[in-house]
Amino acid sequence: MSHVFSYDFRYDDNECETETSVAQAEVEDLVGDIYLNFVEPGTLAQGGGAIDDSRHKLLRAKHEQFIRDAINGLSNSFTLLDASQPWFSFWCLNSLDILGCNISQQLRNRVVDKLSRLQCPSGGFCGGSGQLPHLAGSYGAIMALVLVGGNAAFESIDRPGMYSWLMSMKCPDGAFAMHAGGEVDVRGIYCALVIASLLNIMTPELVKGAAEFIARCQTCEGGIGPYPGVEAHGGYTLCGLAALDILGKTDLLRLDRLARWMSARQLAFEGGFNGRTNKLVDGCYSYWIGGAFSILQKALKRSRADGYIYDRAALQRYILACCQDRRSGGLRDKPGKSPDLYHTMYCLVGLSLSQHYAGVEPNEQVTDITSVYSVPVRMMQWGAMPASLLVLGLRSNVVKPVHPVYSVPYTPLASFVKYFYALPPLADQLV
Repeated sequence: MSHVFSYDFRYDDNECETETSVAQAEVEDLVGDIYLNFVEPGTLAQGGGAIDDSRHKLLRAKHEQFIRDAINGLSNSFTLLDASQPWFSFWCLNSLDILGCNISQQLRNRVVDKLSRLQCPSGGFCGGSGQLPHLAGSYGAIMALVLVGGNAAFESIDRPGMYSWLMSMKCPDGAFAMHAGGEVDVRGIYCALVIASLLNIMTPELVKGAAEFIARCQTCEGGIGPYPGVEAHGGYTLCGLAALDILGKTDLLRLDRLARWMSARQLAFEGGFNGRTNKLVDGCYSYWIGGAFSILQKALKRSRADGYIYDRAALQRYILACCQDRRSGGLRDKPGKSPDLYHTMYCLVGLSLSQHYAGVEPNEQVTDITSVYSVPVRMMQWGAMPASLLVLGLRSNVVKPVHPVYSVPYTPLASFVKYFYALPPLADQLV
């Protein structure tokens, strides 16, 4: 497979130079130099040439070593991220699982022990020892425990305490505070609904007003901002769209406007996504926008035959050619940046979603959104469709398929759902 690489696709500032356009040109220079290394010699011309996509290789062993080195110990500089401890467990475990690497029982036990000590007696999980319980930390902890799997991990979760704490974060406008006295935005709704849908603690009181709050966050551009009246952003768009999918209410959005805004996030020259209008490409949006595209496909009732709305191959090209650190392993934001665990995981999730077509065929979608038991059915309807597999470069580049709403592989997710939906629900109906 080849792709025509051309400098004609670079950003045109219309001879009106700004700080933003200068930064964009610098990134394009770095990306262009990388892509030129993949151009077939016989096609090389002043404006570019044909990229030989068969040469792209996922540096699986180096990425695994990068992650395992982090698991074995981080430097003192990471004390700045003390409030993100559950996230480190999530980023590391999910990256290893997506890559198909072994996760030892010793590591699983270590994660359960660590997260149990971060669980608050009043419910929820702290980001670090002695801190307030936080929705982001609680989300990271639950997702890490999904990946650990097994009864010991599942039984370590204080399910009644979690529900009580989530309700204490509930706001009158339908949203959730991230922590007691903390900020209120779409992230909180997403984190709360992911946790509640996984633990089988969805109730009418918990979900009341959440969908309507998200709908009010859709901007004139079409994307979703953190709260009403604020600029649309890729991360909040995924959070809002995924939360609405959990609730079965994506129809509250202007999907045509959303599709247009999301399509504009893929940059013609780089192939990757940015998160906002006039911003630089960033590898993490491979999930925040790439995952949102999977959910949008379902919301628009597009079938597998209709194809994706974005260029899957271009995104894989950017991830494999520009986001991999070939020296130390790990993945990064963009060329010139250092790799980190956050970008490693979200680049891999985006790579997975661009390889495996994740969707639900329109004629198979469950329309019941009132019963609590419709939640796991709609959740597990998602699946990767083998006939639509697209792998750029070596065949060995293929990674595990992931769920676009929950960002983890399907097998551990199914085990978690099976366990918690065998328990009595807190309510039978959601309305």
